[in-house]
Amino acid sequence: MSSVGLDISDQSIRFVELKETKNEFTVKKFGQRNIEPGIIVEGEIKNSDAVKKELAALHDEFKIEFANVSLPEQQAYLLKLNLPKMKPIEIRGSLELQLEEYVPISPGEAVFDFDLIKSVSGQEDYLEVGLTALPRMVSESYASIFSGTGITPLTFEVEAQSIARAAIPKGDKGTFMIMDFGKTRTGISIVSEEVAVFTSTINVGGIALTKAIEKQFGVDTTEAERIKKEEGFAKGSNAQGMLLTLMSTISILRDEINKHYVYWHTHLDQYGKKRSKIEKVLLCGGDSNLAGFTDYLSSGLKAEVELANTMVNVNTFNHYIPEIEFSESLSYATAIGLALRSFE
Repeated sequence: MSSVGLDISDQSIRFVELKETKNEFTVKKFGQRNIEPGIIVEGEIKNSDAVKKELAALHDEFKIEFANVSLPEQQAYLLKLNLPKMKPIEIRGSLELQLEEYVPISPGEAVFDFDLIKSVSGQEDYLEVGLTALPRMVSESYASIFSGTGITPLTFEVEAQSIARAAIPKGDKGTFMIMDFGKTRTGISIVSEEVAVFTSTINVGGIALTKAIEKQFGVDTTEAERIKKEEGFAKGSNAQGMLLTLMSTISILRDEINKHYVYWHTHLDQYGKKRSKIEKVLLCGGDSNLAGFTDYLSSGLKAEVELANTMVNVNTFNHYIPEIEFSESLSYATAIGLALRSFE
């Protein structure tokens, strides 16, 4: 069977359908529907009927029956915990008893899940788990919007973990920082051992760059988008003016990346040991491929910054080239990761 990943955000609903072939996958279908501002705000559904309408339209147009669905990382808590070694069946109960120590949600009002990472190195009597928790009312609000749409949700997963599954080669146990540069916000996550163990959201996105260009050059939104995509941070006749225009916005992102990067490497874990080194900073999201963007962000960082290959676990491209272009695939990272979940 094919698998559909459905990414619901403040601005759009995107989906990718993957079909398994011989040891690889093909992109069967992909697409999106835009959402009017105010329907979903910072991951909180404000108008469920409007979202249902868009989901029903997706079902009718693309014949989507089942899907793995994203949950907003703005509403979630992700962290890595060490537990005394126990049977796998006992882990959930142990986490539930300790939940209030780690997240500001009472057990009765929380929904949580975990990934077993490994036994703690040098501490064989302990287990390392990645915990994800969010308010029950958030998860229930996302489950309820599928009623009557024709789409049945199979699983729900926080965006950061889905993006990690898409952007990091399967089996790579290294540590990476991922920056998802969206339209209205930017998600920063740290992934270790293929599990997202930290996430932070900044309310700065591509729209802020577009508005800055509109104001500086006196152009409309369409022209501002063109200037942003074609010129970005690249060297050229307007390079200095563009850099000054975008600096106030992008410098916030660079400072946040640097802050989390430094904190990760300078604070020891609970056993007093150094954390694993962040090998790369991977960028995805609709505006992440602006000209010169990776070079600008890498200045001042000791880690390499590059655009994520969100299709790295989909296909080798030796026998098949997906219809989705590389620049467009950066916007579909969450949906791709969700679709891949069914084949784990």
